[in-house]
Amino acid sequence: MKHLKESFLVLGLGRFGSSVLKELARLGYDVVGADKNEKVLQDEELQDAASYLAEGDVTSTAFLEELNVTNFDAVVVSMGDDFESAILTVLALKDLGCETVYAKANDQKRGRGLKGAGATDVFFPEEDTGRRVAYHIANPGILQYIRLSPYCSGLEMTVPEDFIGKSLTELDFRNRYKALVVMVTSQTEETPVVSPAPDYIFQPGDTIFTVGAEKDLERLRRKFY
Repeated sequence: MKHLKESFLVLGLGRFGSSVLKELARLGYDVVGADKNEKVLQDEELQDAASYLAEGDVTSTAFLEELNVTNFDAVVVSMGDDFESAILTVLALKDLGCETVYAKANDQKRGRGLKGAGATDVFFPEEDTGRRVAYHIANPGILQYIRLSPYCSGLEMTVPEDFIGKSLTELDFRNRYKALVVMVTSQTEETPVVSPAPDYIFQPGDTIFTVGAEKDLERLRRKFY
């Protein structure tokens, strides 16, 4: 019988793995973490966030069997600095019958290796962070750039002066820029406005998060920044 509440397992609790575990816990999920380093498991924030922490060799099939890995909705393999261990862990998880396995990689070459071993998807946190930092340095008006897929991205930007005092309808934003405004953060509101109404009037200090094809967002960026 499948459990009602989703649960996840994070193997490898370095900075990335710990961050993933804490955020999943904050979102209300049951999260178990495992690492071979006893000192890592003594972190109080990690202990408070996790449903359970286990010490052991995550490349060991016997240890993974003890964790009942197939009971989790997904397993995160976070050992990007130890590529061999990450590969062995992914292979062991797939042999045990885990359907959804996410893995961290330091570069595209290792990412292809992890996908070949059976990882459902691979994350490149250092590469993604570097891309966002570079984007912000080159474009100070751009607060955040997120690549959502090979064909779709998200862009957080301060509202251009041309937008102030006008609504999405007046700007004909969706048709003109081929993008969708999914959130507005206003200095006059305590919480962001999610999916703003077409008659929302932009105010000085507003920031918008818009989603669209990368080429269309790039055109939007170039027009105003």
